[in-house]
Amino acid sequence: MTPSLLVADIGGTKARFATATRRNGRIDIDDFQVLAGGDFETFDGALQRYLDLSGVQPGLACIAAAGPVQNGAVHLTNRDWTVSEAALRKRFGFSSVALFNDFVAMARAVPEMQAEAFLPVLDGEAVPGAPVLVTGPGTGFGVATLVALNEGWKVLGGEGGHMAYAPRTALERELAGLMMRDHGYVSNELVASGSGLNAVHAAFCEMFDVEAVPMTAAEMSARAEAGDEMYQALIQVRALAVMGAAGDLVLANGALGGVVLAGGVSEKFKDIFRTPEARERFVARGPMSGFLEQCPMRLLHEDTAPLIGAAAQFEQMRADARSPGN
Repeated sequence: MTPSLLVADIGGTKARFATATRRNGRIDIDDFQVLAGGDFETFDGALQRYLDLSGVQPGLACIAAAGPVQNGAVHLTNRDWTVSEAALRKRFGFSSVALFNDFVAMARAVPEMQAEAFLPVLDGEAVPGAPVLVTGPGTGFGVATLVALNEGWKVLGGEGGHMAYAPRTALERELAGLMMRDHGYVSNELVASGSGLNAVHAAFCEMFDVEAVPMTAAEMSARAEAGDEMYQALIQVRALAVMGAAGDLVLANGALGGVVLAGGVSEKFKDIFRTPEARERFVARGPMSGFLEQCPMRLLHEDTAPLIGAAAQFEQMRADARSPGN
């Protein structure tokens, strides 16, 4: 891998930039900076700011973006930015540009990370060689599956965060009904991610007959910690939605290699994820509950993980292209 590789991770809230180099078998991240996406009308503007601030002049670029990548371009799901490989090559003079879904990059980072990058959530025993599910909410709700090959890794991307939310309790069914009334379709992303928080808050205020006052996630958390019943319920419902979605995805993908939770919102839910209620929501699947009983779960807590994963995916893509028969 050349030292002149630019890596970026762009989501609904932040844009992270760095350069990446493989040294002694590890991918090192240098020149790391975080910019607020709301400060820029376009991704090109954010990238130009990073280049001006860092002084780096990379010849190659790989970008992890929070949205579906199609035909070398992506329109972000939770920010009005469109990014194109061809346009970036033309404007910035990169000799090669690759776009990846952000959770494809996150998943590809998993085998590159050291043990200290993970926190245990649920104990279990991974099945050797089985797929690994990488998922979790940030501004959106990402999903990818990591599959071990004889040489290297294969990441299967998708938009699983937009699967329908599956309420299980009376409170959750009432929430889903109100959100369906207001939004038509209720996904796991709408319930659990940052982009849906205001919608969930409005529904809870109606359910608890409380005036809906605009509030940040931090303010809601502070009220929950102070003993406010409504906000405690709101946070628990969102966290359990993550666990329910993860269990469904393990079933769908046979991901008994384990679950890796990622995303900024997942970090905030980590204490709830370790509760008996959360484990029950992940495991309980009627006659198939035993399938999930020993599936382990970890939380990835490393800000640079998607940058490392994007670099590894880019490296592997170029190696595959050079392989005989390609």
